[in-house]
Amino acid sequence: MTDSFELRTNLDVILRMSFLANEIMTQERSNLLQFDRYLSNHLKRDYVMDDFCNRLLTQPTPDDSLALLLDSLADLRFVIDELVKAPEVTFQTFTTIGKLINREIKQCRYIEMLVAFKFKVHFDRVENPSIAALIKNIKNEGLRQDVAKVFLELFRLLRYLEFIEKDLTFDRPLKNSLLIFSLINSELRLLFDFLETRICKHPDVSAPMAESLDATIFALSQEIKKVFSYELVGLVYLRQAPPIYAKVENSHGLLKNSLQQSIVQISQAFDSNFDGKKIFSTLVTRLEQSKKLLAEISSLSASIGSFEMMPDHQTLPQLLKTFDTFRESSLKYLMYKDWEEYENFVEEVRTSKAPESLRFTLHRFRVFLGALSGEVSKRSVLRSAVGT
Repeated sequence: MTDSFELRTNLDVILRMSFLANEIMTQERSNLLQFDRYLSNHLKRDYVMDDFCNRLLTQPTPDDSLALLLDSLADLRFVIDELVKAPEVTFQTFTTIGKLINREIKQCRYIEMLVAFKFKVHFDRVENPSIAALIKNIKNEGLRQDVAKVFLELFRLLRYLEFIEKDLTFDRPLKNSLLIFSLINSELRLLFDFLETRICKHPDVSAPMAESLDATIFALSQEIKKVFSYELVGLVYLRQAPPIYAKVENSHGLLKNSLQQSIVQISQAFDSNFDGKKIFSTLVTRLEQSKKLLAEISSLSASIGSFEMMPDHQTLPQLLKTFDTFRESSLKYLMYKDWEEYENFVEEVRTSKAPESLRFTLHRFRVFLGALSGEVSKRSVLRSAVGT
């Protein structure tokens, strides 16, 4: 079973789609559609309905496709309006609604044409001269086209994130961003498969290049886990604005940073001297992230060590604030598998009642951080920096 909250989010997006379709459609065509609906709703004659549906399905112009879409969305809104009144909806019903939406969109000829042609010339272009030069230097034509497609995909996903960024900036409702996050997740899964089967296995891609691309796929997949297995969990059930904002903002930041890092790493796989700052001036490299992480783990461990010597529940809130600061600052740079263990230690410290149990928990926490620091120190970016 699934909760109706998810369907409410879909309903909100369908309403937004209807609004945008009405905005795009010419006023004359919109008025005509409203008159047709009036006839079909009030006269209830079969021949009126048949004539109305036949004219919509013919779709000689883009406006006719929009009219058909609007009519379909109106029907879907009615169905979902009824479903969200139920406390629970089966997963099969939820997925069926998704299939119906896809089917209705495909019936709209001109809109389906837009969907079918994934890349749009006016929007999907990589204008950065450094990447353009990198792609141009790939000698094999097939590989060159495939690499260009990967960059187009990644930059398009960054543009998707811009919609969420605007919602955050202008304090708009944020739960609808779940659908954009889900779209990015789905597109990335397809892109991973494309990288693994088409590019990594290409004869002109050397073993070190393939290894670098595999590492990029792994790192990006870990960031997806952080977002969908941690940050966005339970978002639809939240009522208060601050935690909703925090979850969406963190998820947006994680994905934006990891997509930028991935673009740079893929560029460096084909040109080891490629400078990521030529694409993203504010980019924080993985080397810089790892150095910051090590410094903050050391600082956190020192804070715990000082408190461990004289555990006092009166001053415990100050230490807990330090834990929160680390969570907001550098926790995102850890592997996802370490997030849960960190949170478990924080919760154990928070709920410790006796001084001895608090001291023992703090000691174990500090040992964990020491081991964590050792693992971070093994990262290839740090070893390479030491080597140079």
